[in-house]
Amino acid sequence: MAMTQKKIILTHLQKKGSIDSMSAIIKYGITRLASYIFHLRCEGYLIESERKKVRTRQGAKTSITVYKLKCNGERY
Repeated sequence: MAMTQKKIILTHLQKKGSIDSMSAIIKYGITRLASYIFHLRCEGYLIESERKKVRTRQGAKTSITVYKLKCNGERY
């Protein structure tokens, strides 16, 4: 049985600690990361959001959200 996209995100967070939208798209083809983070939070996972400033390909400044799993992936 194939893993759900939500489970893929949770497994990534448990192994790597954090993820951002571009990583989710490139590694897993998952385009709705924020939605899966919302559902994982509703299930009791403690996931923090951190804004990070980056440059676009054109050199403009923008910010992205990096999601970080806390408490070793345990639910609260």
